Amino acid sequence: MMAVAFDGAGAEPALGRPTALFADVYDFGQGLSIPNYDVTRDGRFLMLQRAGQESALRVVLNWTEELKRALATGGAR
Repeated sequence: MMAVAFDGAGAEPALGRPTALFADVYDFGQGLSIPNYDVTRDGRFLMLQRAGQESALRVVLNWTEELKRALATGGAR
């Protein structure tokens, strides 16, 4: 995952030097053009990391209730 400074205030955008944020093995989305990450409004992001040879994705429905239960019991399971 790379980052680059961006300044769009001038007549043409100015880009800084790319820098590596971190290196690891991450899963791809469907095809190479669909990202496996999302950026939140506050600048944080979520990314799917490859766990090994097998692939499994855990889907949690009604996750706000799951979060409330986890926090009430002292954290994640």
